[in-house]
Amino acid sequence: MLDPHNKTQVIRSVMKAVYNLSDEENYSVYDSEDIAAYLGLRKKLVDDAIAVLWDAGCLAECMTLEDDGATTYCLTDKAIDLVEMG
Repeated sequence: MLDPHNKTQVIRSVMKAVYNLSDEENYSVYDSEDIAAYLGLRKKLVDDAIAVLWDAGCLAECMTLEDDGATTYCLTDKAIDLVEMG
């Protein structure tokens, strides 16, 4: 069970969720609201985790709010390696 008070666990779970929800081309059509629902977390926790992952160079935008009406994310190669190593 995911502990929403364990920030490290939430960040790892968000990264794994983006990985699991992405297709083979590393393209995701999921925004933070979708990821929160997938993990059963509050959107604020997911948004905070996304900010940390973004700053760490683990995420890239697939679509932007301004261009497509939603901001969706995909993992960078660095993050994919981290997820696949466990």
